[in-house]
Amino acid sequence: MKDTANILDERAKGLARDYLRTEGQLLSILTEMRRKRVFAELNYSGIFDYCSLALKLSRAQAFYFKSVAEKSEEVPEIKAAVIQGELTLSQARRIVAVVTKQNHEQWIEKARSLPQKELEREVTAVNPKAHVQEKIRPVAKELSELKVPVDTKTEENLAALKEILSQKLKKPATLAQVIAWAAEVTRTKFDPMKKAERSLAISSRKLALTPKPGRHPIPAAVEHSVVRRDEMRCTHVSADGRRCEQKRWLQLHHVIEVSNGGLNTVDNLRVLCSAHHDLVHSKPGPTSP
Repeated sequence: MKDTANILDERAKGLARDYLRTEGQLLSILTEMRRKRVFAELNYSGIFDYCSLALKLSRAQAFYFKSVAEKSEEVPEIKAAVIQGELTLSQARRIVAVVTKQNHEQWIEKARSLPQKELEREVTAVNPKAHVQEKIRPVAKELSELKVPVDTKTEENLAALKEILSQKLKKPATLAQVIAWAAEVTRTKFDPMKKAERSLAISSRKLALTPKPGRHPIPAAVEHSVVRRDEMRCTHVSADGRRCEQKRWLQLHHVIEVSNGGLNTVDNLRVLCSAHHDLVHSKPGPTSP
């Protein structure tokens, strides 16, 4: 039995060494991919999307790689520490909120030598928000618990909104009701898809106007129609027919550039994320939707 235990122990330790070595190698590849801006070519908006969608890593692992890779551009020593096996990716991630080019030796040593809880206390003493994790946790079929740090100004705003909503409801409002109300009002006012839906009744009349050549602000009616058509999502499609899933960092792109006579029309505009917008403009000639 002891021989079996020793064999399994050695196998487990060997796999752990391989895992940690692979972790550093993957970080090195991801930072190189980021430096050469190849994620857009592969139809991903960045490290997080690539890790979670292409590599099938968990969202937490994808976030670890993203945060450490981004910090490595400023402090390359942190990447070197992971590649050389001085730090695990998890240890490196815990100090990205405080490590700088000037203090990296101090924080890399703390990350390497201190237990997790002590390290988090050290980091939190410098940056109180560093280890406060935002999360929404399901607690019932149609109910979730929200955990998020807020500063004193936000706390004051929530208290004021609580009074306003209580007055509106003619009864005391809960914090949950305040958050739901604020989210609904804000989304209704600022969500591009909601604004596009509201503009539907008047868009057809304004869209009939002939656009002027040259560089001019894109009319709201045109922008709303493009957003509604493209469903507020990047329209870039890779060679294998997969559409980009990014719904953030979106921009309007002229298929035929204004400098080449392109107009502010619905047919000449498409929604692209910033990564794919940069990719399109890095290539010569017009593109097609």
